[in-house]
Amino acid sequence: MLRKRKSQKRNLLTMVPHLERRVTLEHDSSEATFLIIQRTNFVERITIRFFKQPSVRRIKLDKFGAFAIQQMEFQRNVTQISEAMSEHFGEEAEPALPRLMKFLEILEVHDWIIWDADEEK
Repeated sequence: MLRKRKSQKRNLLTMVPHLERRVTLEHDSSEATFLIIQRTNFVERITIRFFKQPSVRRIKLDKFGAFAIQQMEFQRNVTQISEAMSEHFGEEAEPALPRLMKFLEILEVHDWIIWDADEEK
């Protein structure tokens, strides 16, 4: 008989996202903000070496994404980041929480963030 896995229910609003250690944030001189992702797996290292591919991926962020990443560096949970976005950008950021959740979902799918399970912060 097949067993179902018991999935842990987690409240994403109280969890704290962190950038993975191979991902960094870079500010350009022209006020552009980039996520710098190191290409470290075996296939990527082969393409870097033999096909002269770049060793990092640079992803340009819009102002909302850059603000969210900066707030993540302050160890804030998703609710606090959403409130800070609404406060900083006003009506321009609305709907702030669904927009932030979709952004974090994209980062999580690509394994660029990790979640802190400590929900007491």
